[in-house]
Amino acid sequence: MSLRLRIALLMATLAAVATIAVGAISYQTTSSRLLRAVDDSLVDATAVATARRFDERLFDSGPFDGVVVQAILKDGSVLRSNFPKQMKPNREDLKLIGRAGVTNFRSTQLGRAEYRIRSIGFEDGIIQIGRPLVEMNAVLESLRLRTLLLVTGVTLAAGALGAVVAGRVTRPLRVLTDAASEIESTGRLELADGYRLEGRDEVGRLSTAFHRMIGALARSRADQRRLVEDAGHELRTPVTSIRTGLDTLSRYPDLPADERAEIVESMRAEASELTSLVNEVVQVASGEVDDSAPEQVRIGDVVTAAAERSQRRSGRQVLVQSDDSEVIIRRGQLERAVSNLLENAVKFDQTDGPIEVTVVDGRISVLDRGPGIPIADQPLVFERFHRSATARTLPGSGLGLSMVASTARQHGGEVFVADRDGGGAVVGLTLPVVRSWDPPSV
Repeated sequence: MSLRLRIALLMATLAAVATIAVGAISYQTTSSRLLRAVDDSLVDATAVATARRFDERLFDSGPFDGVVVQAILKDGSVLRSNFPKQMKPNREDLKLIGRAGVTNFRSTQLGRAEYRIRSIGFEDGIIQIGRPLVEMNAVLESLRLRTLLLVTGVTLAAGALGAVVAGRVTRPLRVLTDAASEIESTGRLELADGYRLEGRDEVGRLSTAFHRMIGALARSRADQRRLVEDAGHELRTPVTSIRTGLDTLSRYPDLPADERAEIVESMRAEASELTSLVNEVVQVASGEVDDSAPEQVRIGDVVTAAAERSQRRSGRQVLVQSDDSEVIIRRGQLERAVSNLLENAVKFDQTDGPIEVTVVDGRISVLDRGPGIPIADQPLVFERFHRSATARTLPGSGLGLSMVASTARQHGGEVFVADRDGGGAVVGLTLPVVRSWDPPSV
């Protein structure tokens, strides 16, 4: 059952219940008032009867107006009656014999007609005065019929009004449902733009939330597509180095042992780097994190190893100046972060000058002489998949610096970017260092 139909049925049901309740109260009130009016007429007739003698002459002084009368003797026999059919007194009526002035009321059925009876006690018997309830029942029957028609009409009107109101209320929901169904069947998220609804009510906020969700899905899909398309750029460097090493060994089988060992070692390092890179791409794609235990490491050692690997890959000189800063960190993540910073510098620095790395009190800075980073792009360079206009023609996926930022955040640090004096950029991260503490002398 649709929401629209449920709302219409609910409104119709509420209207029917309310109308029935009003009709029932009205019927009960009218019935009580009409019956009270009949009882009042019987009371008036009783006054006439009690003013006459209780004998056969009770009816000789003239008829009673609009009522029927019956006189019952002490033995229960009927002295005289003008009831249309015989009506025997019941036990409660007979109790009034000998109790002058005591009365009771009751209703009884005589044939097809209902009568309202009032019995009055006398010393020698009782007098019963009755009045038919035909007129009262006709009024009540008419009232019942009108109430039924009113309930039917109000229910139908409420149902129709409920259907209209429910249609207007649920129309935005149907629109969003159609959008979701079409997107599900076609996979085209951009179709949601044709179903945008405005408003400040709950439906408007739902529409806004729906389009924000679609936007997030669109960005996620674009990120995934970009990751698939660009992951090859990240993987190409180590793969190319390994292929070059294999070609060299194949082409020159008579290489000296020391050169051969150097090439093999280089290939082994590149294979290790390739494994780490693949793992990190998978982590980015699946949201996984490195769960290895952090350890205390000297930043200079990690930076020096990453610099040597970068030199082997690119042929560019990397100069390292480092103090003895130590941090608690996952070594593999720090190595990858520094490698990403160096690769980023080598990619943008097209000069023949060296790439410089400084480590001062936990602050790792990589300095290049490239074109620099525009001010507008500096707050965005560490976002996942972000690539500036100048970088879109270069290989890369936009993952490297986002991994640097993730590593810094996971270990309580932060990242930074700035212009370098004389041209170029300074990009890096700051990590909380391990402080040595000497206890005071006593």
